[in-house]
Amino acid sequence: MRTDMTRTARLLLVLALSAAGAGAAGCGSAEAGGTEPSPRSDARAQQVAKAWDGSRAADRWRAGHRPVAPPIGPLGQNVPADVLAPLGGLTRVAGNGRSLTVVAHHGSCDDGPVVDVLETSGSVVLSAAVTGLHDGPCTSELRWKKMTVKLDGPVGDRIVLDAFTGRPVPYADGAAPAGS
Repeated sequence: MRTDMTRTARLLLVLALSAAGAGAAGCGSAEAGGTEPSPRSDARAQQVAKAWDGSRAADRWRAGHRPVAPPIGPLGQNVPADVLAPLGGLTRVAGNGRSLTVVAHHGSCDDGPVVDVLETSGSVVLSAAVTGLHDGPCTSELRWKKMTVKLDGPVGDRIVLDAFTGRPVPYADGAAPAGS
């Protein structure tokens, strides 16, 4: 039943991209998940950070100009969800700025989402993926989970970016994912 998983992964990507459209590096860690980032997601996070750090788009974003034309485009829809997937939104920044809570999507035939972080002086790049894909009969539902990511330093005026979309992570209002 691999076609059900492929359909679920594509649904996740399309819905999350719709939600994202609406609205010296160190690594932190996600409280839930706990896998090593794939080389592909780590390379993409570094590419996104490099594109944004010191860019005119970053200056405009900090000045409050939204939407801003991003200096890097989103990935295509053929990226497997266990490599990289879009985030559903940012729901909370801790008072001390050292942790972020984001909505991450996953399907019914996996073990859930994981979120890795790459910190630079100008940005915090979040890389979401799905872990533990299972074969077999699956429903095609989109599930979401709030994930808290701990940072090495306060977020401060750094831009919080989604490695998949190459854009700032949109704020999600309440418990539901952005755009739902």
